[in-house]
Amino acid sequence: MHLNVSFKHIDTSETLKEFIHEKSATLSKYFEGKISVNWNLTIEKLNKIAHCHLVGNNMDFFGEASTEDFKASIDSALEKIEKQIRKHKEIVKDHLHRNGHRASHPERTPQTD
Repeated sequence: MHLNVSFKHIDTSETLKEFIHEKSATLSKYFEGKISVNWNLTIEKLNKIAHCHLVGNNMDFFGEASTEDFKASIDSALEKIEKQIRKHKEIVKDHLHRNGHRASHPERTPQTD
């Protein structure tokens, strides 16, 4: 996993980087091979904004959240991305099922007389 964290209008924080690394590691379970995760953390007025861009398996996912706490923003952005990933995987699964692919039960094949 390639992880990039950038800060805008704030000083670099090692504790936030470690928190992001731990949370981002959970995303690798959805993908085979390498993934790239880019985080941008920004402060605008009283809001702490977390932008996350994930690239894996030739797919892009994007999540953004704004709260009064960076950790809450990061968690919310990750929830949005995981929701997008699950929705995409469900669409692919439904598409394969409709087209007659039976990956879960390959021994079941239509019988011809």
